Amino acid sequence: MLRTTLLVLAASAAAAGTARADVPVTLVGSPASMVRQHEVAEKEGLSFLRTPAQVRALVTEGQLVPLGGNADYTVSKGVSFPDAQPATRLFVERTAASYRAACGEQMVVTSLTRPLSDQPSNAHKLSVHPTGMAADLRIPKNAACRTWLEGELLSLEKAGVIDVTREHTPPHLHVAVFGAAYTAYAAKQDAASAPPAEPGAPVSQSVSERAAGKTASSASRTANAAGTSHEARNVALALLCLAGILAFASSRSFGGGDGSEDGSGPWDGMLPQG
Repeated sequence: MLRTTLLVLAASAAAAGTARADVPVTLVGSPASMVRQHEVAEKEGLSFLRTPAQVRALVTEGQLVPLGGNADYTVSKGVSFPDAQPATRLFVERTAASYRAACGEQMVVTSLTRPLSDQPSNAHKLSVHPTGMAADLRIPKNAACRTWLEGELLSLEKAGVIDVTREHTPPHLHVAVFGAAYTAYAAKQDAASAPPAEPGAPVSQSVSERAAGKTASSASRTANAAGTSHEARNVALALLCLAGILAFASSRSFGGGDGSEDGSGPWDGMLPQG
């Protein structure tokens, strides 16, 4: 299918540059791991928020989104700011759904966005919690569930879409979500598993497609801001292309859009059929 092919290409482009050969795939933290997380945050143009007021401002603007919990996961009551980047919420929702299916219990999120003023005394100076791209997860007491969750996170780290570290004070799994790479990865997974659509069926967006829209919108604002780096502009353009690809592929699959009543559009015939 054309849509799947384009999504694979978009995912590869978005993931480029996030993985580093000097960072091994392991739960053990390292200086190189922290540097990688910080570099991704800077490349994506994320702000390191200093105060609670700055966090609340980004929540109001929609750049940080709430995590209210559902049947698959819960957020600890002590979390001051249950908000995060759209891709981080996407990661929590998808991982929690798989975790509950495997273990029959909710996944527990113990920390999300933390401004610099609220960081604990033992926080690393390169911590990405102030950007909203990180989530801390409670380590399951059940050994089988712990093994499943750690294995799932390591597979995502191997794919180059997150960085995971098992912390000990207090015990938890720290996950930094690479927004551009993870959103593209999730869209690719959704496209690969989606059943063929019935002719005339209404268009529906997957969770990852909605997150792609939010991430692309955020990336567009970032790319237009003064002082944005060349790398951040590249990430933003990749995300905007991904959003356009999803919209174009949906219009070709289901009809409608900018064209004739039968769903044909100005680009019909210009691209090979998948």
